[in-house]
Amino acid sequence: MDMCEYIEAATSQIRARRARDMVARELTAHIEDQTAFYREQGMSEEEAGKEAVRQMGDPVGVGISMDRIHRPKTDWKMILMLVFLCGLGICLQIALNRDIVRSQFMENAAEVSLRTFSGVSRGLVIALTGAVLLGVLVCVMDYTSLLRYAPWFTGLVFLILGMEHFVIWSDFSLYRVLAMNWHYLLVPFYASLLYRYRGRGRRGFAGAILWLVLFQGILEIFGGLHIVIRPSGLRLYCVLMVMLSMAVVCGWYGERRAKLVGLWSGTLLAFCLAVCWMLQQDGFRAARIRAILHPYDYADGAGYYIVTIRGWLGRCRLWGNPEAAAQFARNYIGVEYIDLSFSPDDSNILYLFLRYGILPGIMVCLIFVGCIGYFLYRCLRQKNQLGRVTGTGCCFVFLAEFAGYLMSNLGVMSFHANLPLLSYGSTDIGVWAVLMGFVFSIIRYQNLLPAERMEQTRKYRYRFKIEKISL
Repeated sequence: MDMCEYIEAATSQIRARRARDMVARELTAHIEDQTAFYREQGMSEEEAGKEAVRQMGDPVGVGISMDRIHRPKTDWKMILMLVFLCGLGICLQIALNRDIVRSQFMENAAEVSLRTFSGVSRGLVIALTGAVLLGVLVCVMDYTSLLRYAPWFTGLVFLILGMEHFVIWSDFSLYRVLAMNWHYLLVPFYASLLYRYRGRGRRGFAGAILWLVLFQGILEIFGGLHIVIRPSGLRLYCVLMVMLSMAVVCGWYGERRAKLVGLWSGTLLAFCLAVCWMLQQDGFRAARIRAILHPYDYADGAGYYIVTIRGWLGRCRLWGNPEAAAQFARNYIGVEYIDLSFSPDDSNILYLFLRYGILPGIMVCLIFVGCIGYFLYRCLRQKNQLGRVTGTGCCFVFLAEFAGYLMSNLGVMSFHANLPLLSYGSTDIGVWAVLMGFVFSIIRYQNLLPAERMEQTRKYRYRFKIEKISL
């Protein structure tokens, strides 16, 4: 049996077609190394090749053992952690909705309370079911095949955002301010765009920055030109910056340290200049910034939200204040739309601190950060660099939203943010499911995708020789 027949017999035992070429390259390299060793021992070319193949063992057994390694594997530990987080969020939702329903009955608003059943609305059940199916579909599919069509999917996301702004909600100014989370679907596709500029040095780095600026510019146009530095857009920008930094660390664009320093220093300088410019303008932007710094001086205006939240936080106890929680829920009787970071389905953490106490609230926050941190740790350990950058971006979306949500619910800043997997909205659930599907797909196919090898630029050494010749 020669080398080609051996490799064909071994790779035919592998069920994952994606892994066959990778295993064939590994076996070929190993057999060639063994053949070279035997040639050095004095064997002929033919004898060395046959001996190297014989030393490899039974091709069927080798193929079966390779099939056990190189196949899609689901991390059930991560799935259990995700199910636990979703179950915890549903329990918080049930507790808050029951207090709202109880208050509605007290106010003779029974017709409104019929929308919920045991504390969970029908819309939430339908949205969760659809999100599970969507997440499973993304997880089962190879994420590299999805990212291969990144420009088309990016255009589709921008089309949805444009239709939502210019067609669906064009007559409702409220929804222009309350940004939806569709834009987070751009995160995995931005990783693919970064990968396309891999190995191009400064030109590739400039192209990656250009895409970043293009994303932010289009989103600001959809969000309304009268809004500058929106919190949701700022969080997306931070996530994309982390992904670009990770690509630089992976060595996609050559020199690392100078590019990282220039990238972050330029961003901080631009942000400070923008804040200074807004403070010089006499408008709502300057009022918002001053209200963040001195909320009680603007309690009747831009600082009203922060002062209200801090008032509720002052009533929190170590192990809960049920009376304050009931009064908090009573504020939402008959309320349909209000600031989404202070609404019945998006204020679970503040209600948790009121109803069950400070210590249970801190424990829930630590559980959430611990689970997302473990997902991020698994993504950072990926050998495939595309999966590493994509998974890092998806996990940082959850961390960025958690930071904004926590600051909003603790009265630090007035942010529109949603806590992934613990607070629910119909659009948000689908977005979180897609991002989690990408993370699970990266872990599932980690044994099928090899580590990329950067093509090293050839270095030439020139030698000049000066000779004396006769004329």
